Amino acid sequence: MSDRDNKPSVSEPFGMYRAESLKAAVYDLFAMPSYFPELETNRACVLLGGRGTGKTTVLKCLSYDGKYQLEQRKNVPARPSTWSYYGFYHKINTNRVTAFSGPELTDRQWSKVFGHYVNVVFCNEVLKFAEWYRDKHKGSPELDAEICGEISSSLFAGEAQSQSELAAMVRKSLRRFETLLNNLSQDQLPNLSVQGQPIDDLCEALLELPQFSQKSFFFIVDEYENLLNYQQIILNTLIKHCGEFYTFKVGIKELGWRERTTLNATEQLVSPADYERIDIGQRLDAVTFREFAESVCLIRAQQEESLGAIASLEELLPGMTSYEEADRLGIDDKAKLIRSDWIKSGISEKEISDIPSLELYFAQFWATSQNLPIEEVLNERHNHKQKWKERFDNYRFSMLFTIKSKKAEISKYYCGWQTYVLLANGNIRYLLELVGRSIQLNRKHGLVDVPISEEIQTRAAVSVAKKNLSELEGLSVNGAQLTKLLLGLGKVFEALASHPQGHAPEYTQFHFMDNEVLSSDVRELLESAVMHLALVRTESSKRMEFETRTSDYAVHPIFSPFFEYSYRRKRKIVLKGAQISGLIAEPKKFIQEIISKHGVEQSDEHPQQMQLFEAFFNDVG
Repeated sequence: MSDRDNKPSVSEPFGMYRAESLKAAVYDLFAMPSYFPELETNRACVLLGGRGTGKTTVLKCLSYDGKYQLEQRKNVPARPSTWSYYGFYHKINTNRVTAFSGPELTDRQWSKVFGHYVNVVFCNEVLKFAEWYRDKHKGSPELDAEICGEISSSLFAGEAQSQSELAAMVRKSLRRFETLLNNLSQDQLPNLSVQGQPIDDLCEALLELPQFSQKSFFFIVDEYENLLNYQQIILNTLIKHCGEFYTFKVGIKELGWRERTTLNATEQLVSPADYERIDIGQRLDAVTFREFAESVCLIRAQQEESLGAIASLEELLPGMTSYEEADRLGIDDKAKLIRSDWIKSGISEKEISDIPSLELYFAQFWATSQNLPIEEVLNERHNHKQKWKERFDNYRFSMLFTIKSKKAEISKYYCGWQTYVLLANGNIRYLLELVGRSIQLNRKHGLVDVPISEEIQTRAAVSVAKKNLSELEGLSVNGAQLTKLLLGLGKVFEALASHPQGHAPEYTQFHFMDNEVLSSDVRELLESAVMHLALVRTESSKRMEFETRTSDYAVHPIFSPFFEYSYRRKRKIVLKGAQISGLIAEPKKFIQEIISKHGVEQSDEHPQQMQLFEAFFNDVG
């Protein structure tokens, strides 16, 4: 990444989500998360989070280049000599690392070859920094000829006589090694360095220079999950034994860390002894994430003249109370019919005239579902006010899913800044998609930017959910299975939301019985679903770290507007491993099997956006 004198333009600040796409603009739009200072400590850290949680942005801002860019944007001279640490960012490229496998070499030989490659790559990153630092601080002391010669020789890169020559030789050695990679054989292996030794030697030599005395070096490794299993073991070994001359900051998706051992099979990486575990989902709870997300969105809003004046996201994205939404969905028409029927049955009009329409609708629902006379329900409301209030509050939100016909263009609203935060579920990219799509649709309709109507917000939420559902198939080798699983689970929770009679309100999660042994196929599918954000996983009270069976699962809330059920983390249903497989292979049969246990019959009526998948739900084709 090159330095720039001028700030990069951000033409669509809510339309760019990936740090790679933003390039230098990522630093203009950076908002520091609360956990950032922990990454700046001189100890190994592992940053866990799903796709879109901001790992890459944070790690790039931890690098020396990112730190320099951030300081430049404060309109003060950047002074690298005053920093306490320097980070070297490296993203694991799948195209590169998968080339280190195949029948040409034994596993042991591939391990040695990849270990040498890591040496060259990391030394190259350190030397790029050393040359960068020298350009920023002319006249700084450099590595002497003897050290340069020793390091270049250890990497079999030649005999360097200066720091610049060493940097050039290592860079050429890296390119030469990558060129030779596809022509390796057991009889024609190149000279290989001892894993970690050149990195140690180079970092130690730099730290002995006066400008780096008492400083810290970080190797920042992003997308660790892309490493093959044996490659994770090699990097694990470096992490386990780092600390004297450098340390590691690792970005990885949840469940992407498949190997915890080092090259010594009896030695494992353990938190907190060997590294600090920073789980973004846990560190950014609902309140912390909302505050962080608002700061991110306000920074981006300032890039647009039409949005720069907003002081909060509630101004841009107004929400509705349950009563307001019920009114919008047509509750008054239903309440009129209910009142008329009650009056005909002998209920006094005065007795029910002051009951809000939504509560009246719930009273009718409760009487029907519990097979009670309406007089008894009204007496309970009058004589046991607190008990009634708690019951109504418990069901009030779930009633909103039953008011409007599924054939309506909007049968449930998903609007308001607070709702968008819950839909994103700690994922900043999802949140930016929601806000950006709302702004885009608003402009498409030729409307002013502030505020955005509840209808447009809802359409935007459905659009984002549909887009991410359609992209799921291409994210993984088992993406087609993940899509089918999501469709099956989504229909289960939609059916329970649309037909709340006979069961508790707001089922949005599932778990497995403690004594069930899940098949390897189901475990792998669940792990892939979590990694690719089809599902979210939370710790049950009895769960051990990375244990699959006793975790609680939910379809990611971002998909709830597509399926039309609650985005809130509420009650759980119990599933069996066989039902997970069944939802993929025979969705109609297993959807009915699951919901029938809660007194619900499957309906052929789907929300408009789900009608595209009617063939799947009917097991056709």
